[in-house]
Amino acid sequence: MSKYSNLLNEQVKEALESYIIEHGLTAGDALPSERVLAENLGVNRLTVRAAIKRLRNEHRINTLHGKGNFIAPPKIMESTSKMESFTAGWSNDGYTPTSKLLAMDEREAPLSICYQLGISLGDKVIFLNRVRYLNGEPIALESTYLPSKLVPGILCHNFEKESLYAVLESEYNLRLMRQEETISICHMSKAQSRHLNAKEGDPAFLINGLSFDGDSPFEYCTTINPADRYALSSTMTPDTKSNQ
Repeated sequence: MSKYSNLLNEQVKEALESYIIEHGLTAGDALPSERVLAENLGVNRLTVRAAIKRLRNEHRINTLHGKGNFIAPPKIMESTSKMESFTAGWSNDGYTPTSKLLAMDEREAPLSICYQLGISLGDKVIFLNRVRYLNGEPIALESTYLPSKLVPGILCHNFEKESLYAVLESEYNLRLMRQEETISICHMSKAQSRHLNAKEGDPAFLINGLSFDGDSPFEYCTTINPADRYALSSTMTPDTKSNQ
């Protein structure tokens, strides 16, 4: 594709974004047909189609074959600067969080989990696998590992109904003081996509997190979030020390 074509596609994409804003289109509203948009913008339909494809790849437009192009629902936005439990954090933001328990058991920790949690090979961990929902929409698939020696008797709890962090604090005196997270992009497996109402191979955020009480890690968690429904935001400030 030529440099001119790329520039034209970008201009048409910006024009479509302006059209959406100026006409106050919201989730579920239909865009005019490609023919009408091409006439209004003074370009050919192939250029309009390429711009719509870019918006669709950004999950801002949904295309229903035979029906047209529609504004996609807004993504659920999570701030990386907040350090709260899933239940408390999203409840404070006005959502209704719920969970579905897929698995909960005690097992021998694999080497990679031992390394993360600072435990010995052969030590046992509590494994929790849950689908997390916001307002009934599946938004996360979580796999959580806790050193068994820190949480004796925890398997008697129902973590479809109870908050894990609330139980850890109230019964085991484990309080979330610090979190370290690594965020990357992955493509969902068939099993993951089934739980998240997505398609195999769809893009997702993969978040690997380690939770600390003081200097000691007490939880390692991997989370899959579908990229078409979920986004991360951050607020950064200058490092005053480095500017001195």
